Amino acid sequence: MTPITYYQQLCAEGRILDDPDQRSAIEQLNILYLSLLKENKKRAHPFSLLRKPRLIKGLYLWGSVGIGKTLLMDCFFRCLPFEEKNRMHFHEFMRLIHKKLKHYQGKKDPLRFIARKISKKNNVLCLDELIVTDITDAMILGKLFKYLFSFGVCLVITSNTAPCHLYQNGLQREQFLPAIDLIESKTKVIYIPTLHDYRLRHLKKADVFYTPNNEQAHKKMENIFTLLTKEEAIETGNIQLNGRTVKIREKTKNIIWFDFNDICSIPRSQEDYLILSTQYDTVFISDVPKFNDEDSNSIYLFILMVDIFYDAHVKLILSAEENVDHLYKGNLKLEYARTRSRLIEMQSESYKEFLRNRF
Repeated sequence: MTPITYYQQLCAEGRILDDPDQRSAIEQLNILYLSLLKENKKRAHPFSLLRKPRLIKGLYLWGSVGIGKTLLMDCFFRCLPFEEKNRMHFHEFMRLIHKKLKHYQGKKDPLRFIARKISKKNNVLCLDELIVTDITDAMILGKLFKYLFSFGVCLVITSNTAPCHLYQNGLQREQFLPAIDLIESKTKVIYIPTLHDYRLRHLKKADVFYTPNNEQAHKKMENIFTLLTKEEAIETGNIQLNGRTVKIREKTKNIIWFDFNDICSIPRSQEDYLILSTQYDTVFISDVPKFNDEDSNSIYLFILMVDIFYDAHVKLILSAEENVDHLYKGNLKLEYARTRSRLIEMQSESYKEFLRNRF
């Protein structure tokens, strides 16, 4: 099945709404799909080792939150009929790169070595939600992309940001500009316009987001926790997370409950949330505050956590000082716009019942 056929099937089944802008993007993904099939057949030929792999120009899909970029990428990825492919959230991808850099510390040009190993297993690499806010990541990506492209890895990327605006106003941004040039030359940049955030339409609200932070909200969360965990062994106290002790309220095998300050303050990290997303399918968090820019670490970690839990299809149940529209309006408002959209979707019945098995 081709990506465009699969997209049409989802529309016919009523699982998504047919959208002309999405359809235009899926047509481009379909063209890429056919080019990759042709190239993959050549790479499977016995004499393919005698020639350098031809780089197939990838795609960079960007636009505002909730317009279906991830869905389109997943349609494309699901239809690729070969095993030499990978699809990762960008946070997870960079976590893997940092881990490998540490492992190959001392090796001459470790990024080239890492890119070579990636290319041995992947003709296509799909990266969802590319965002660059960290100077270390910015310095890595230019060389890493250069090597991946040189080894014939086709990149398909989604982002809320146009390539030319990535890492805007970041420290030493001039050193990141070669990465932008590579994205613009080695992928076809496609903007997906829309007037609607499809994640916010026709969502049946479920009681998984409570405001304000008061005794009534806590009582409702306790009732849900009890309902979800009845007849299961409940633990309290602390857990070990990435080598550190973290206080919890309660947990079972698949459900865990934190207070906000214990899970969204330094020294929490991206890796902590990735670990939690593989161990628990439901996370409770109490007492989410109203953020301001003095809480820059907390809001950054909160945004990161929601991104990772959303991508891993983790159910998130919160009590917060304000509703999602008024939790934060500071300097990270563009990043929070995505978080707001995702928090609204994560309140829906459709998310809980459908998203874990989207395809």
